[in-house]
Amino acid sequence: MPGLNASLYIGLSGLQAQQAALSVVGHNIANVNTAGYSRQRADLSTNNSLVEGQVYFGNGVSLNSVQSIRDRFLDLQIYRETARQTGATERYSGVDAISTSLGDTGTTGIAAQIQSFFQGFQDLSAQPENAALRTSLLGKAQTMISGLQTRYRLLSDQRDNADRAVESLVGEVNTLTTQIAKLNDQISTETTPGANNDARDQRKALTDKLSALVGINVFEGSRGEYQITLDSGSGVLVSGNNAYALKTSAGGAALDNHLKVESVMGGTVVDVTAGIKEGQLGAKLDLRDNILPGFQSQLDELAAGLATQVNQLHSAGYAADGVTTGNYFFTGATANGGLPTGITATNGYKGMVNALSVDTAVAGNPSLIAAAGAASATGDNTNALALAKLQTATGTVDTDGDGVGDTGPFSSFVGSMISDIGNKTQSYQAQSDTQQNLVAALQSQRDQISGVDLNEEAASMMTLQRGYQASARFLSVINQLTDQLVNQFGK
Repeated sequence: MPGLNASLYIGLSGLQAQQAALSVVGHNIANVNTAGYSRQRADLSTNNSLVEGQVYFGNGVSLNSVQSIRDRFLDLQIYRETARQTGATERYSGVDAISTSLGDTGTTGIAAQIQSFFQGFQDLSAQPENAALRTSLLGKAQTMISGLQTRYRLLSDQRDNADRAVESLVGEVNTLTTQIAKLNDQISTETTPGANNDARDQRKALTDKLSALVGINVFEGSRGEYQITLDSGSGVLVSGNNAYALKTSAGGAALDNHLKVESVMGGTVVDVTAGIKEGQLGAKLDLRDNILPGFQSQLDELAAGLATQVNQLHSAGYAADGVTTGNYFFTGATANGGLPTGITATNGYKGMVNALSVDTAVAGNPSLIAAAGAASATGDNTNALALAKLQTATGTVDTDGDGVGDTGPFSSFVGSMISDIGNKTQSYQAQSDTQQNLVAALQSQRDQISGVDLNEEAASMMTLQRGYQASARFLSVINQLTDQLVNQFGK
């Protein structure tokens, strides 16, 4: 049968275990407002029993481990959905920034300026010899060109802004992956597997931030270390205690001289620009390389349609002198179908908006505007009427790059483009709102599992306090018995 000394050890183990568990509760309370903290729980277990004959006697309690309460699957969901949420929000912000200008349906909008330009030909047809109307037409043409170029420049500026953000975001990604790799090293080398709870919480908080920057896939190894790859799997960011940096470098003509993003793994450098899909970085790349250039492409197609159709008709007409013919209204090359040199259907008429301008000869001499449809026909307006009718003609804009107009009239094309901008804005806003609600729901679920509940901690603290007091009282009783034994039988 265990003696009084064994009972003293039992009481001491109770004091030590309750005190350790109280420390865990205190740690939880202290971190109630710490982002990413997962509440911890003291795992108490009985000590091995003492055997006397056929009787087993209890031998007290020990703190077996301190466990962190978390749901790994829920963490992985949050990483994935956070990247989608920040990606949708960035896309919405990017499109919303240009929607007011490109989607303008008022008197200063693209559609109104094109209508005014063709109305200038209509007005001229009423008085083809009126010099003031010719000058007015040139002014309307220049206003239309300026409107197209201003909007094209806005898109270019937004692309440049996104490009500058790419370099900054890549630096932030590298900082986070380096920190995560260091924590991986601490976790994978811990003496007791699963014991370094605070390091895991710090890593989780850093990974939350990383997932907001770039879409990632996260895998946990047998020693608790994270391996993190880009969401497309095209590059590794973290593997064990190694962080593999991203870097930016000149992307050349393929990216309109913007930056490409590369993954550096030792001596291997891989272009992962197209493999970064979500997060702020993925959205910035998508805006820069796909969404905004898509709108620029539509403007180029529109400008090419205007130049081609107007030049073809204008070159067939006659100037005010009834003799001069073959002039283009807009700058263009005969060998290139009336378009400026270098602008072709094969590359989607890229650069057409910036190349669009009134022919220098016409701009310097309004009498060269070919309002007449026949030679030596003073006051003839047939070509001016034909040019005015282009406004409502079909098949004026080539959208599939085959060199043949397949869309029109111009107002319909512009309306479709404005509708596209509005639809994208609404779509990205809806995606952003949906993802925000989803992430909030997941985080709320994680907080219910891993968050610190002060009421629960207070109840645990009271329970442990009573346990500590009871153990102390038990030790006091054993001390009294020991004192009686010594004083009464030790004489």
